[in-house]
Amino acid sequence: MEAESSSSSSSNSNSDASEFEKKHRWRAEDAIAGNPSALEALRELIVFPLLYSREARKLGLKWPTGLLLYGPPGTGKTSLVRAVIQESGAHLVVISPYSVRRPHAGESERILREAFADASSHLGAGKPSVVFIDEIDAICPRRDSGREQDIRLTSQLCTLMDAIKPSSTSSGHVVVVACTNRVDALDPALRRYERFNSEVEVTAPTGEERLEILKLYTKKLVLDDDVDLQAVAASCNGFVGADLEALCREAAMSAIKSAKASGDGGVLCLTAEDCRKARSIVGPSLTRGVTVEVPDVSWDDIGGLKDLKKRLEQAVEWPIKHQSAFRRMGISPIRGILLHGPPGVSKTTIAKTVANAAQASFFSLISADCFNKYVGEGEALLRNTFQRARVAAPSIIFFDEIDVLAGKRGDSSSNSSAAGERLLSTLLTEMDGLQEIKGVLVLAATNRPHAIDAALMRPGRFDLVLYVPPSDKKGRLEILNVLTRNISIDDDVDLETIAENTELFTGAELEGLCREAGMVALREDISATVVCNRHFQKALSSLAPALTKAEAEEYSSFLKTQRVPF
Repeated sequence: MEAESSSSSSSNSNSDASEFEKKHRWRAEDAIAGNPSALEALRELIVFPLLYSREARKLGLKWPTGLLLYGPPGTGKTSLVRAVIQESGAHLVVISPYSVRRPHAGESERILREAFADASSHLGAGKPSVVFIDEIDAICPRRDSGREQDIRLTSQLCTLMDAIKPSSTSSGHVVVVACTNRVDALDPALRRYERFNSEVEVTAPTGEERLEILKLYTKKLVLDDDVDLQAVAASCNGFVGADLEALCREAAMSAIKSAKASGDGGVLCLTAEDCRKARSIVGPSLTRGVTVEVPDVSWDDIGGLKDLKKRLEQAVEWPIKHQSAFRRMGISPIRGILLHGPPGVSKTTIAKTVANAAQASFFSLISADCFNKYVGEGEALLRNTFQRARVAAPSIIFFDEIDVLAGKRGDSSSNSSAAGERLLSTLLTEMDGLQEIKGVLVLAATNRPHAIDAALMRPGRFDLVLYVPPSDKKGRLEILNVLTRNISIDDDVDLETIAENTELFTGAELEGLCREAGMVALREDISATVVCNRHFQKALSSLAPALTKAEAEEYSSFLKTQRVPF
């Protein structure tokens, strides 16, 4: 009799699962793309208890009741939740900071209790109820903040989540899904097991996922034959789902304006030009605030330094452009590169050119900006920058004047204050974390390499140390040719002779020489149209290199004491 009952129960369970699948043919992938791990975690939480109730009873499995999704804004956390809700037909109860926060004591806690009660009241239909808490960090921040309302709300939510009984049946269950882009700001009591049983990061989409997202957003648009969505996706490194949606919206608006201007009232057609216009307007939101605009500069625009360019191309561009070759050879990409040399040798410009050539997101930090009068702000800026770089990979984090941030500890000549040591420890920790991350490179520049703490110079941090020297005669001639592209110079100007007479001049000083020669010409005749040799000679007579031979030798000697990995 028991076996017959068990068989009947098994048959009913399978019938329920089959009936569920028939009713819910629509799938979340019809509306979203990317982040398969987060999508699978949501299905395990919401859908699996319905589909696999018989197996759960047999194994005595208690389904989890909480899931925390975290990641940068715009990556689609809320969209993922709503898509799985639609797919499963679950009852949804939404809690947000704006709906919960109330001025009078007790009101906020009452709203939380009513939301959970509403979720429990819909279990009779045999469907799951999902309590979705958006921006949970704003509702339940760390209780050590001392704010009474924060303490009350966090305690109330903990109590409500503890009251949820894990179920092994398919007769309905209550689960809690929360989203945040500041996971460290959430009170630790909520992050323990049996409240939020698991935490899943929702990251920026990969190139393939960006293509799928673009296909979703353009499926109702008519695309011209010249539109290459794969090329558009490749040009949108660091874009999150919200950015791609904005890109498609701007492209559609451009198509509407073009049709209106031409008086064409026919079917709107999206062209490659519309996509280019939209791309010039919409940028990756992840890089706002901590990035600089990478100039359109190629290696051909930087004179000299042929060997240095080749080393950087191999170290930075190859791992990004030839990933399969590196995997085949079992070679791990370099995680950190230190550029050192005298001021004015174009270390910063080289860093930007590297990012541009590799088509990588570029995050730039001036080391002095990390020092803040408020304790912890500098460390938070470092962690936030590394976090954004990880989700926007491939990316380059550039530290200018790294010696300010990473001075030798215990050295009276460096920044060895408590704040400086905390920043250095944070930087070391974040760089060590890059061992598990692909596509993120730390690039730093300094003119005081001896002042950098030795802990940064070991393998796994700054693997490659490159000296950026003042250019030789051939390099100076190349720099002068680049600098005079947009200057009208007379036929009597011999750039090779000028290059020979500017030994130890840096690129910045050569740029200053060309500018001063132009000013000399204008002082001589304000209506002048060309710069002559006499103008260059007069300018050269008033300028001298800041670097001496002894100083140049001192800079180059640092390289001789360092390892050279390749």
